[in-house]
Amino acid sequence: MKYIIFLFSALISSSLFSQTGGETLYSFLNIPTSAKQVALGGVTLTSRDDVSQTLWNPSSVNLKMENDLSLNYIKYISGINVGSLSYAKSINPSYGTAFFGVQYFDYGDLERTDASGPTVLGVFSARDLSFNLGYGYTFQSVSFGASLKYISSKIDTYTSSALLYDLGITYIHPTKPLVMSLVLRNSGNQLTQFIDDKEPVNNNVIFAIEYRLEHVPIKVYGAIDELNNWNISEPNPSRSKTDLENNVTPETISDINNALRHVSIGAELWPEKMINVRIGYNHRRSQEYQLNEVRTGAGLSYGFGFNTKFLRFDYAYAKFQEGAKYSTFGLTVHL
Repeated sequence: MKYIIFLFSALISSSLFSQTGGETLYSFLNIPTSAKQVALGGVTLTSRDDVSQTLWNPSSVNLKMENDLSLNYIKYISGINVGSLSYAKSINPSYGTAFFGVQYFDYGDLERTDASGPTVLGVFSARDLSFNLGYGYTFQSVSFGASLKYISSKIDTYTSSALLYDLGITYIHPTKPLVMSLVLRNSGNQLTQFIDDKEPVNNNVIFAIEYRLEHVPIKVYGAIDELNNWNISEPNPSRSKTDLENNVTPETISDINNALRHVSIGAELWPEKMINVRIGYNHRRSQEYQLNEVRTGAGLSYGFGFNTKFLRFDYAYAKFQEGAKYSTFGLTVHL
């Protein structure tokens, strides 16, 4: 536990000057590509049997992932195609485990218009890529990990690149089914910019926990996102108020509501069996995408896993609103 507290202090102190909520550079890095992670609320860090988890938490890598190759695909909203690949390999079990990962976002063909508006002049493309290389080592009940990311982003003829890193620490309780992780994600700087000025890259400190209940086959998950950034709330336009003179007052977000938007939770039924059933809830997504007086199901996610000796298939379903829902498919091969 003392390792967790020490690293928590170090990570927070190195991240006090991050920006507030809203749009961030390379925001695709904060969209989960693992079907298991999506189903459990989107911000899990502690899964030690899913090699895709290394893309979010380098300290999750361990010998159970030896020679695991994972492919994930999302048919995302608005025709966006999303995917990831992860692979873990231990050269010598005494020296820890290395891993490699790729994330990609293909935004498809976008219409090119003139500055005045509707005239379509043609189409252009956009895509984001991340190449990850990392390493993790377990000492007794504590696992340490680090990864380096090279980011390549392209919008039409404009390109940008960055070099980022993740640091993580995971505590595995020696006698109880308890796992805790603390991770600093996406810290670093741009190498080349789209136009003139370099833009800051927001880092993110996340704390996550999982616990397997003693008398029922359920594992529960929880995460607190953006610990280094208190104000992450964006007003929901559907909750604004308009008076008789058409003056619009945006939604007022309380401190309690803002605090809850840092939280996501999930549960997995039969976690060690051949078939697993999963459900998750992300409060931030629920509040920012919910329509006023309409139940959209935003924030909820569902999924299942089917695991055999040689491979595992995972599926997740989530949605922002009724017209913006997506499925995630994952296949892990135990080579």
